[in-house]
This record gives sequence, C-alpha cells and structure tokens, in this order.
Amino acid sequence: MMDSEVSNADICRVCRSEGVADRPLFHPCICTGSIKWIHQECLMQWMRYSRKEYCELCGHRFSFTPIYSPDMPRRLPLKDLAAGLLSSIATAVKYWFHYTLVATAWLGIVPLTACRIYR
Repeated sequence: MMDSEVSNADICRVCRSEGVADRPLFHPCICTGSIKWIHQECLMQWMRYSRKEYCELCGHRFSFTPIYSPDMPRRLPLKDLAAGLLSSIATAVKYWFHYTLVATAWLGIVPLTACRIYR
C-alpha cells in the first residue's frame, strides 16, 4: 500500500521533489506522464541555464502571463511616471557627462600634454 502511494505522487522533473502549498507543481507544456510536472522556480532556473524558451522534450514554447494585484490601478499615477522619466534623464545625463569627459581627456588633454612633454 505504501509503494502505490509513493509511485502516484507527482514530482518535479528537475529537482525531483513533490509539490507543496508554497511551491506547487505546474505542467507548462504538452508533455505527459511523470515528466509533465515542474515547479515554477525550477522552470525559470532551467530556462536561464539552457537559454531556451521551449520545452526540449515536446518542443512546446513556454508563455507567461503576468498576474497583477487586484488593487492595482488601471493607470500609473502621474507622480510615478514623472519619477521614472526623471530617473531616466538623470541616468542619460550621467552617461553623457562621463563619455564627454573621457572624450575630452583622450582627444584634447592627452595629446596636448604629450606635445608639451616632447618639445
């Protein structure tokens, strides 16, 4: 009786452990049998490792649907949009300043210094 219970338990095809409440098993592809079950974390880790977006066994392409919180607003508040835009502009200005300083050094200061040294 114990052997039949163990053999009927679904296990993850990557980590070989059973599904629990906080880590349920999913079947994201068209594989059948014992190889169809996988934890979401195991699938994500395997996809990062293999760099493939499809099941290597059945060839089914994995698709993910974002699930948003029920209390999320339909549109982002203007304050959040402005903060994101300001952050992007600040990053762009920082990179522009950095590359301008590097170009000025290599194309202006270094050649002038070398010219004065070897006179």
